[in-house]
Parts: sequence; structure tokens; C-alpha cells
Amino acid sequence: MDDRELIKKGILATIAYAFVMSLTAMAAKQAQTTIAVSTLVFWQSLFCVLILLPQMRGRWKRRPWSVWRIHLLRSFGGFIGFLFYYWALNHIPLVEASLLRTCAPLCVPFIVLAMHGIRIPKARWFPLLVGFAGVAFVIQPTPSHLNPWHLVGFVSAIGLALSMVTTRMLSHQVSGQETLLVYFAVSCLLSIPLMFWQGDGAAVPLDVWPLVGAVVITLYVGMFLYNMAYTYAPASIVSPVSYIGVVFSGFWGLVIWHHVPDIYAIMGVVLIFLSILISTRIARNRG
Repeated sequence: MDDRELIKKGILATIAYAFVMSLTAMAAKQAQTTIAVSTLVFWQSLFCVLILLPQMRGRWKRRPWSVWRIHLLRSFGGFIGFLFYYWALNHIPLVEASLLRTCAPLCVPFIVLAMHGIRIPKARWFPLLVGFAGVAFVIQPTPSHLNPWHLVGFVSAIGLALSMVTTRMLSHQVSGQETLLVYFAVSCLLSIPLMFWQGDGAAVPLDVWPLVGAVVITLYVGMFLYNMAYTYAPASIVSPVSYIGVVFSGFWGLVIWHHVPDIYAIMGVVLIFLSILISTRIARNRG
């Protein structure tokens, strides 16, 4: 299969991933009207562990502490990313929460700086400033407009950025199934004390289970398509194409919750997309 066919498959997998993950967000937003965020995270993590566990039978290997340390950092980042994203979904429109989570690539250079001491190249500062200007348009950090739940949504992007960097580090040492299984297992364990601290427990009403099932299935399929996309196509193509997920989220938000983005949110979308497009072009030219 030539490079063009691989890239075409990668683009199609990316679009499918973005669509499926918009379904995850839609089901999660509806489920959280009845159950706590920590309860949803617990069940989605537990069921994904049960799906992945048979796939790792006979494939476990002894890992040094250096690998487990990255596993734990990746798992913590993923846990924070989903937990704060779901919290934000309860209080701000779906499209705005999805948009803020999609800002993760803007946070990656700062995560790399903190973890490895690698300074941000001068050429990357312009797209970063453009992207954060877009974030400012969405958040509107003025006394009369600032909604703290927008900041919660942005924290989800920081968690996702940490998981992106550490997933890349793990990809040279362990399988994708192992990375996901450890992540979901750690996420499940971390959600238990939070679930009982909030006083909600693990109980889920019978009529909410279809929504929880939809979250689990779409999340697992989305992760599979995500790995497929990065297998077929380079990040410089996958990253901007995946931004179509914001469009899907905007559609569901309009149809189900009648959320219409204002002019500032639309300007934020344009600026953040331009930022990611410029950044990936720079990365491709340097590669």
C-alpha cells in the first residue's frame, strides 16, 4: 500500500475517531444529569479494563520502574483529562468543552519543557500565541464574563497533553493495549475514593445504564480508531483533521441542547484551528 493510500486511510480513521468521540461526549453529558462524574469514570474505566484484559493474556512482561513511572504519569494525565472534561460538560456547552479539550496540542510544548527541560523553539511561539488568543476568546476572562468552568475545561487539555507526551514515550517500549489497560486500571482505582467522598457511590439507575454502555463502547472504539489514525498517517495530518470533532460537538449541542456559539466562541475556534494548522506545518517542514 503506497503512502497516499495510507494517508487516506489515516484521514478517514481520524474523522471516524472525532465523530465517535463526539458521541461519547454526548452520552456522557446526558448520563451526568443523573449520576456523578466520578461514578461514570469508574464504570467506563472498569468495563474498558474487562475488554482489554483478555487481549493481554500471555503478553505481560516485567517492566523496570522507569517504565512504570511513565505509565503512572500517563494514567494520571488521562484521568485528569477525562474527569475535568466531564465536569466541564455539566456546566458549559458541549462545543466549548470539546474546543477547550482540543487545545491539548498547545499545552504539549510546556509539558515537554517541564518534563525534559527542552525549550520551546522561537518558531513555535507565534502559533502558540495565536492559539491562546483563541482560548481567551472562548473563555472571555473579564469580570463580567468569566465562567470558572471554562478553566476546568482547559485543565482537561493539560491532562490530555500530559497523556499525549507520555503515550509517545511509552510507544517505543510497550504495546498500545498495555498502555490503555494500565491507564484504565489506574483511572478506575483513582475514581473510587472520589466517588465515595462525593457520597454518590457506584450505584447507577437502570434507565442510565444504556447511556453508560454507549460511553464505554464509543470510548473503546474511539481509542482504537485513534491508534489506527496515528499508525496510518503522521501527526502533522492527524492533528488538524481531528479538529473536525468540534464541528460534530457543535452539531449535537445545537440539535439536543439548542446551544448556539456566540461570535467570540466562533472566533476562538478559527484562531485555535489556525494555530494547530501552523504548528503542524512547522513540524512537517522540520521533519
